[in-house]
Amino acid sequence: MIVFKQTNEVLYREAIVSLYIDCFATGVSEQYIDLAELTGYIGLIFEKGNAILSFEDEIMTGAVLSLPLKYDSSLPEIISRDFAVDNCIYIAELMVAEQKRGKGIGEKLLSEFIKNVDRSLYADIFIRVWDQNFPALRLYEKMGFVPVTTIRQTKKHADGNGTFDMNKIYLHKPV
Repeated sequence: MIVFKQTNEVLYREAIVSLYIDCFATGVSEQYIDLAELTGYIGLIFEKGNAILSFEDEIMTGAVLSLPLKYDSSLPEIISRDFAVDNCIYIAELMVAEQKRGKGIGEKLLSEFIKNVDRSLYADIFIRVWDQNFPALRLYEKMGFVPVTTIRQTKKHADGNGTFDMNKIYLHKPV
């Protein structure tokens, strides 16, 4: 049985950092992760935002990390122009442990997040995803998110040598 916990408790930071590394330092989106930057990033989310974690048998299987959209350092101008950014929440990360993917955990986490959005503060939800992450794109569109714009992000190769570009799509859903 999957159990959800909404939290900013420090005791989960290490597990979230580990999940992030597992999700983004290996596989098709493999890239270099600077541990100090990642720890600061997770700290910002815990300070300004929120985490919803999923557990099975007391083992973390996934996480949704969110914060107000104004803290997205890559926020495109078109979104700033067309939306009231102060009334937008940003899903900074939706992560599922590799061995648990394809079992509906991402959808359940996203549903739990949407159900718990503070509607007195937020009118819109945004998420950003790599344009080659087809399972995630299908999930977000199934959940009612629609593409708004794209950006290009330069990432370091996992070994730290050289760079590559990733096209990221911003998707939107009214609360």
